Amino acid sequence: MSYFEKLYKAITLDVKFYEDVEKDKSLTNQAMMTVVIVSILQGFMIAGLAPIALLQGVLGSLVRWFLWAFFIAFVGTRILPEPETESNTGELLRTLGFAYAPGILIILKLFPIINLLFIDTIVVLLQIATMTVAVRQALDFNSTVRAVGVCIVAFIVMVITLTLFIGFTAFFVGVAENAVSPTSDLIGA
Repeated sequence: MSYFEKLYKAITLDVKFYEDVEKDKSLTNQAMMTVVIVSILQGFMIAGLAPIALLQGVLGSLVRWFLWAFFIAFVGTRILPEPETESNTGELLRTLGFAYAPGILIILKLFPIINLLFIDTIVVLLQIATMTVAVRQALDFNSTVRAVGVCIVAFIVMVITLTLFIGFTAFFVGVAENAVSPTSDLIGA
């Protein structure tokens, strides 16, 4: 099956495809390539040909993809697993990477008539649907509702974790900025 056929199956919510992606470790690079392609297309549609903005968009997308897979794996296997749940971050990286595929449809905004059809909303809704299928298949859930619940809980855990990380970082940067220079006189001598 070609890469473009895989993207089509990902966009059309082919459950068997996501199940196959979960098991096939050789598809991790293609999943990452999907994340990169989507971020480049979206960056191009937003920022044009600004290379720094495109690079930041790609790096940001890759970091979010990895963090999202990690947090969903944690919540889905440790906090809200089903009895048959057996998964890892690698499986989620693959399935969630292909869940980015509907983002390719953003290219339709180049056509003015199609752009009037709220293509951004359609892409976001499709990505939510593909992400739900990807999570359900990677975590071997029988319930779509549980997959949605895992995504919501993982999002909350991720926001709390990142908020604490940013808060601690800001605190230590503030301490470092206010530190006394080692070359300055400590006592008004």
